[in-house]
Amino acid sequence: MSDTKEILQQILNDEKLLKSRAFRDRVYTDEPIIRTASQLPRPETPEKIKEMKGLAFTPEAYWKTSAWLFYTQGRFMENFEDVYPYNEDFVKYYPSYRDMSTEQLRGYFSWRTRVRKGKIEKAPTPFVYVYLYELINCIGYAEPTECFQQLRSFCQQYASIDDSIEKYTDTWLRDFIVYYGLDCSLADDLEDVKYDKQLLTLIHWDVHSKDELFKAIDALSSYQLKKSLFYAAFPDDMKEIIVRSFIKLSEFFRDKRKNSLCDKLFGNIVECTYNMFPSSIFYDRQSLRDCEYVLNEIHSYSCKSGKWKCRKYYGNRGRNGHLGDLIKAIDSLMREKKDFKHKISYTGVSKTALKLIQAEIDSLYEEQRRAEAAKIEIDLSKLAGIRKAADSTREKLLVDDEEPEIITAPPEPVIGDEEVPDGIDGSPLDCDEKLFIRALLYGKDAYAAAKSCGKMVSILADSINEKLFDFFGDTVIDFSADSPELIEDYTDELREMFPDNKE
Repeated sequence: MSDTKEILQQILNDEKLLKSRAFRDRVYTDEPIIRTASQLPRPETPEKIKEMKGLAFTPEAYWKTSAWLFYTQGRFMENFEDVYPYNEDFVKYYPSYRDMSTEQLRGYFSWRTRVRKGKIEKAPTPFVYVYLYELINCIGYAEPTECFQQLRSFCQQYASIDDSIEKYTDTWLRDFIVYYGLDCSLADDLEDVKYDKQLLTLIHWDVHSKDELFKAIDALSSYQLKKSLFYAAFPDDMKEIIVRSFIKLSEFFRDKRKNSLCDKLFGNIVECTYNMFPSSIFYDRQSLRDCEYVLNEIHSYSCKSGKWKCRKYYGNRGRNGHLGDLIKAIDSLMREKKDFKHKISYTGVSKTALKLIQAEIDSLYEEQRRAEAAKIEIDLSKLAGIRKAADSTREKLLVDDEEPEIITAPPEPVIGDEEVPDGIDGSPLDCDEKLFIRALLYGKDAYAAAKSCGKMVSILADSINEKLFDFFGDTVIDFSADSPELIEDYTDELREMFPDNKE
């Protein structure tokens, strides 16, 4: 203290300092210019806070845990309200009442008063966690259900101010439901339980729709389809193959392997020791009870003599890498099948799985080819012309009985390939169409044939398919690939209709 007074005296007697503008322009009172910490004014300490601080020095507090002290002090201050302006920030890990100064305590209780009245504002991080600790210890509310609603509401609202609390709050909300024995449906919106439900869909693949299976696969796969160029171009094809492949692989593992496909991808259910409300200050007031709590078929808890255990699928409870490898392989194989411009590689998938996937891809595109071949297209724009022709024919047939029959001789045929009318050899095709189909039948250049006719290949192919449909009941030229190809089943009959020696 003597050293402090000596330093202050030297500062006050410094002539250069006294002559500076800062001192020269001020009017001084009798109070000292510089004061020691003991001379600074201190805020008033409410009697309730004094009593709360005193609880830390009771004989019982010496042998009880810090969690007990937090709970005891929290209950003591449960209904306390304050109005104190506090704008400072500070950092403390696992903050408690005992760690805060009077100013900080008054600032906290003033902020808590506003929160309870519905005004949630950004606050020093220790304030937020002390409030969360209060809620998980059921401090401030009579019933656990009411306290849970307040805890969930605060977590949702404050996450929009500072989302860093989310790394703890979902776990604490789930543990709150389990510890206080609330309805398990309250956990439906928690990410941990959403994961369980998606996994259960895959485990029970045989009772879920294709749409449900795809949503579960997409949610759990580390390979995210929204980033795939092929999926963006062919979403329906890829959805179909992903679901078909998953079902085929699940059937294979069911029939040929000891463990299921989901066991292969996600591991097995394990029971481990569990710490309720981890990374928090929580006082277990029922430390000697025995109980069990089931969240769902693959996620449950048990407590024996206060020791908790959790049974669930452990490991990464997020997007699964093994499932991601499978989906990436499907993407790669489908790109190869469609000769997609951008190719990708894959790893981590067995030859057996690849064989099953490839079979599903081939099957899908064969189904599509057959469906396309059997498709009958009706050009509605031609209906008016068909009706007009039908009316004309009807009028010619409905001739008056008294009208004399007029007989005219048929025109003389003109010799020459260009002038031979269509179908003279029993075929409905014209000369250009015959030239084109012969080129396909006898290994000639179909594109050159179409070019010599001055027509597009696609137009000739469509016209031939339409005219020959009555003969075969099917399309004879497949144009689903890059070039036209004759359907192999009909080539022998077509060669009889259009021999190579006919030009």
